Parts: sequence; C-alpha cells; structure tokens
Amino acid sequence: MKTMTISVFKTHISEELRKVRKGGSLVITDRETPIAEVRPIRTETASKLVVREPTAPFFIPRLDTAIDHDPLEYLLEDRAKR
Repeated sequence: MKTMTISVFKTHISEELRKVRKGGSLVITDRETPIAEVRPIRTETASKLVVREPTAPFFIPRLDTAIDHDPLEYLLEDRAKR
C-alpha cells in the first residue's frame, strides 16, 4: 500500500484517484502519522458510470448591455491603486 503526505496528495490528487479507481489504495499521513486510507469502493454500482442525456438545452445567453467604458481601463486603474 502506497503512503504519502497530505501536501503530496493534494498536489497529485487527480493522478492518485485514477490509480485508486483502477484498484490501488493509499494511506495519507500527517507528520508520519497515518490519518486516512483511500481505497476503491467495492460494489456493483460503483464501477458502472451512467451518462444521462441533458434535461434541457444548455446555452449561455448573450447579454446586450451597452458598456460606456473599456473594462480594461477599470482593471488597469484598479491595479495602479495596489
């Protein structure tokens, strides 16, 4: 079983969870003290991925808002104050 610190786990969480999904497991430690074990769930439904059709069309509405100033000017003005 693989062991790693919290900070290493946080940095590589996606990669490590892919390994767990494939059957691996790992122990997470905090200052060399084991605090958690990450392992795959062993059920029939856990391994089945169900993809549903969307219930409604997804779109981002266009905002027809007139802007009287350039947003970049506001950004540069704000950064100059910092």
